[in-house]
Amino acid sequence: MEQDDPAEALTELRERRPGPLELLQVAAGSGLAVYAVWALLLQPGFRRVPLRLQVPYVGASARQVEHVLSLLRGRPGKTVDLGSGDGRIVLAAHRCGLRPAVGYELNPWLVGLARLRAWRAGCAGSVRYHREDLWKVSLRDCHNVSVFLAPSVVGLGFADFMGRPGHPV
Repeated sequence: MEQDDPAEALTELRERRPGPLELLQVAAGSGLAVYAVWALLLQPGFRRVPLRLQVPYVGASARQVEHVLSLLRGRPGKTVDLGSGDGRIVLAAHRCGLRPAVGYELNPWLVGLARLRAWRAGCAGSVRYHREDLWKVSLRDCHNVSVFLAPSVVGLGFADFMGRPGHPV
């Protein structure tokens, strides 16, 4: 049995053009992968949320986290992030000395990811993440509250939360 030279095999693959069936398979596979990520990571958080308040998860950028921390700097006391997602704001607040730092997120996959990130950073025992609806969280003992959500959720949700009549729903 003859052994193929890896360089020859690579050259042959580069020269070969994919046919329509192969392109269709790649497109279908990519679509299935995107759907699987959406179904596993994003959809579980939507099940308990009214349709008008549902938004996809978008993680905060490093710049946005820094802006939040600049507003919280010098403020002692418990720090809470409502809709904490993957926990990057809670973790950054803890690193800046804001303790205790707690995150509330409805999506169980994101809570798990946040806990994993805290464990990898060596802060698993110091920060807490809870799977809970942000509208039902008691903020009585909180000194600092961060809410990084879509404007539609903040506007509609807080109008409902505050019970103000006359706000569009």
